[in-house]
Amino acid sequence: MSQYLIAHVGHTIRDHEHITWWRPDSRGYTICTHKAGVYTELEARSICTPAGGTCIAVPKDEATKLACTTPYYRRLNGYLAKLYDGDQHAPVPNSSAAWRALDAARLDTGRMDKPTPMAASRSRAIYLPASLQPNEGSAA
Repeated sequence: MSQYLIAHVGHTIRDHEHITWWRPDSRGYTICTHKAGVYTELEARSICTPAGGTCIAVPKDEATKLACTTPYYRRLNGYLAKLYDGDQHAPVPNSSAAWRALDAARLDTGRMDKPTPMAASRSRAIYLPASLQPNEGSAA
């Protein structure tokens, strides 16, 4: 049985570094693909069709291929800090390339609203291999 993640086109705005995903049981949103809800094709169709293009269902394996490691940003003192609070994350950048890939892989439930990717020049996210991710407050 196919598994899908639901990307919310309408809740991912130009100022967001990462694409917004539905959480399990349609209860809220997350930027993390491994914290996103996993839906069957039937569930995905029932969520995305009435939404009228604001949501798209993407096969889980295709979405996770686009996910990056926990994002960091460089502080003014040169140290790295997590871009988001909490544990490790697996976000998909809010980029034109990511949206094109998601659009190509999505379940056909009708039209998709036009996404608003963040300009690459505005992105603060720094992605490091898991083996090189610093502890909070360390220099890199």
